[in-house]
Amino acid sequence: MSVSLPAQSPATGNTVHAAMFSPDRIAGTIALILGVGSHALNGFVTTAVLPDIIRELGGQNRAFWVFSSFEMMAILAGCLTGATKVRLGARLPFMVATSLLAGGSVLAGLSTSLEGLIAGRAVQGFGEGMIVALCYSLIPDLFPDNIAPRVFAMLAGVWALAAGIGPVSAGLLTELWSWRAAFLINIPLTVLLFLLMNSALPARSRANPDEAAETGRSGGDRMVLRFILLIASILLLTMIGEVHRPLPLAATILTGLIAAALLLKIDRVSVQRLFPLSAFKARTVIGLGTWIVFLISVSAAVRAVFITTFGQVYWDLSVTQASYVAAGLAFSWSFFAWVSSKAPTRRRELNYLVLGPLLIVAGMVMTAASIEMASLPTFAFAAIVTGAGHGLSNQILLRSLMYSAGNREQDLVSSILPTLSSAGIAIGGGLTGLIAVMTGLVSAGDTTLVSAEAVARSGAAIFYINAALTIVPTCAMLVLRHRLTRLEANEFTTSK
Repeated sequence: MSVSLPAQSPATGNTVHAAMFSPDRIAGTIALILGVGSHALNGFVTTAVLPDIIRELGGQNRAFWVFSSFEMMAILAGCLTGATKVRLGARLPFMVATSLLAGGSVLAGLSTSLEGLIAGRAVQGFGEGMIVALCYSLIPDLFPDNIAPRVFAMLAGVWALAAGIGPVSAGLLTELWSWRAAFLINIPLTVLLFLLMNSALPARSRANPDEAAETGRSGGDRMVLRFILLIASILLLTMIGEVHRPLPLAATILTGLIAAALLLKIDRVSVQRLFPLSAFKARTVIGLGTWIVFLISVSAAVRAVFITTFGQVYWDLSVTQASYVAAGLAFSWSFFAWVSSKAPTRRRELNYLVLGPLLIVAGMVMTAASIEMASLPTFAFAAIVTGAGHGLSNQILLRSLMYSAGNREQDLVSSILPTLSSAGIAIGGGLTGLIAVMTGLVSAGDTTLVSAEAVARSGAAIFYINAALTIVPTCAMLVLRHRLTRLEANEFTTSK
């Protein structure tokens, strides 16, 4: 396919709607909407109420664990999902996942300590990780490549809706009762998802019975060892926010990287792999793409940990007001995802692919500058610029990776992409905590909410540092664009 050819076959709105909601696809489409919507809503609500949690339970120096514990367990769940879906289908994993999400929400909502809340978030994370991985793995199963851009645009619209509902619901529930309601409100949502998926999705896997049986026989191939290495690598790389002395910090990072490298080496020679064969092999399209997804998520974690807190303590905004300022990113993401889904040519898509990370870097720099200038409008506009960057490039990147994978790899690639995002956010949360201590934004032993004086003194630095970190995946995206152009041109020539 030449980069000057249309990005997808022409499809009218009625054609797209009919394809997405046809009888054989409607169950999966509903699963995507509710599954991604649940994940998005929980993310916005948790970010919105985090300052109130810290005020009541303390632990500002461990605030990143509220997000990192969730993401760590989402990683474990996501790594299981591809193989589980092949063997059991989508219904049973969806039902188990929604049950775990409900149980974790109750535990988090009723906790009287930060440790209990973190445990609840971990259970939530396992459920949400499986739900989101299942949703993404259903996309290439259900939709051809020419419909996929509109599917991603639809999911971006779900994020926008969650961004609109999440902050106001979190603010109202917190002001009328407590931040606890923001977690307990998940219960009716998960019950609805459970009942719907029980009736909407097929009970059995679509896999050939012989293939499924072979998957089951090969599933124990060093699986325990790989999961131990997976847990060790994520835990070590996440807990760097707790280690402040140079030698222990270097040892923690090195041990975590060694565990991750050993995990990938063992996985590649296993009969049933957890990761795509070319994952993190930077010389391949899939490998470079997985690095980009991961690294962009690492730098994005700083917004989840600090953005609403800065709005409340530095500009004295309410929970709802600060949440809506932060949610500008999601609204912008959704709008520009719609823009990118209508790209008339593949050349335009690949230009968006490169422009996106550049805008993310610009948004980070603008956020830092807004703190230095004490400018709330600039702070809000920075979220819009950052969201535009994610919206323009994200769905094109994910779709390019999903549909460039071979049939045997497609489930693994599709389900691992949200898992890589979770891994990036978990590790990025730990890195953000470490940078916060090193820059003086948070004291190592301080459990109180960060002060306005600390934000004025050190808040800009943490965003400048993350902007610098984002330059790495930005440069990698230029290389990926070149590889995709060459690969697709070769495929087009071969097909002729």
